[in-house]
Amino acid sequence: MAAALANDSPKYRNSLICCSPRSVDVASTSSASSSTSGCVSADDNYDSNFVPKSISNKKLKIHSSATREEVEKAIVQCKELVLNTPQCSDERKWLVRYLVELRLRLEDLKDNDGHVRARVAIKGHHFEQQVSPNNRKQYCDHCSGVIWSIVQSSYICTDCGYLCHYKCVDHICRMCAHVVMTDRGQFEMSICPERGLATQDYKCAECQTALTFKDSWNEPRLCDYTGLYFCSTCHWNDMIAVPARVVHNWDWEKRYISRLAYQMLTLSWSRPYIDVERINPRLFTFIAELEWVHKMRRDLEWMRRYLCACPEGTHLLSPLFIQLGDVNNKYSMAHLEAINDGSLESKLTELTELCRVHITGCALCSGKGYLCEVCGNNEILYPFDSGAILCDKCNSMYHRGCWLRKGQKCLKCIRIEERKKSIVCNDDDDQTDAISNLEYDIDKFVDNVYVPDI
Repeated sequence: MAAALANDSPKYRNSLICCSPRSVDVASTSSASSSTSGCVSADDNYDSNFVPKSISNKKLKIHSSATREEVEKAIVQCKELVLNTPQCSDERKWLVRYLVELRLRLEDLKDNDGHVRARVAIKGHHFEQQVSPNNRKQYCDHCSGVIWSIVQSSYICTDCGYLCHYKCVDHICRMCAHVVMTDRGQFEMSICPERGLATQDYKCAECQTALTFKDSWNEPRLCDYTGLYFCSTCHWNDMIAVPARVVHNWDWEKRYISRLAYQMLTLSWSRPYIDVERINPRLFTFIAELEWVHKMRRDLEWMRRYLCACPEGTHLLSPLFIQLGDVNNKYSMAHLEAINDGSLESKLTELTELCRVHITGCALCSGKGYLCEVCGNNEILYPFDSGAILCDKCNSMYHRGCWLRKGQKCLKCIRIEERKKSIVCNDDDDQTDAISNLEYDIDKFVDNVYVPDI
């Protein structure tokens, strides 16, 4: 049974003490389990929602919101059925397990005077009771134990998805991942910033449990995202691509991370937190797909200015356009993952072509285009055209060939500079004339002033 528990529980998954269970002899496992008299079965395929056919009509299952009296009544009925079933049978094994779960449920109700709290707020979490959980097996994020959904009350955080038993909700020590990521507003961009166990005083970074390499039951596990060490209860060997390794090395290999880091990354996977231009601008030169998507994002930024001012073009502002057509040019991990598999590039190409067709064909949008004053061929130019170039100072548009032929000098900027110089010269001459005229008028006034006879 210990081997089966080690293989099934996330606390011991991929740890030093983990057996190689799927390859053990089935006959030895069955013989070991059959030697127990009415004990809990060690079968890995046990389903908490499965009821043997012989006792399926007894209506033993109770609702998750059952009262204390209903649970006590179910315990008495279950004890009678245990005594009336043959030893080592599937029915007795199921009933013994179910009886243990009922007693756990009764202890939960006793701690709260027989009432189950519907909502609990603690450590930034907003817990709600799971009324109808799914059929998959769930584990408590606090104690890493199995949550028996038939009889045990459990809570789930509506913000980060933290799961825990009813009895564990008042003892959790992990802050809500939603609160942590909202405060930070960015990912950790240092690759595995490990500081060592000594800086943690040889304790788990979350629950402060003592860690040692001598004890294989409580081995320290390194989180590749935070660089901290955790115990096996707080680190389930979850694997995911780390943002820092992706941005710096375009490394999409999954690494082991803690439960807190896993919830933080899962929650923020679609949030635009990564500024690639600021963190690693050289990545555009090595990843051609990323450079192409970055160029299309700049084109969408210009297209957005046209479409927002056009009543008929606002329907083209899809959620994808709003996400990638913003001005901050930040990426989310979902965007980078889509760039890596090529799906985002095809979607953006289709979207930009659709917007281009509308802008060039709409009378209102096309009227806001530019004309190249070098060649004067009446071809309308737009800032998102690949064959056009925009002046950074005056926003004039030219063909690239015309721009190079004029020595990369903007004609409009030259005219503006010449006009400024002429205005300054004219202002200086006018100011000198005004001073001379003022002195002449004053002298003339003084000479012709009337002095009365005394």
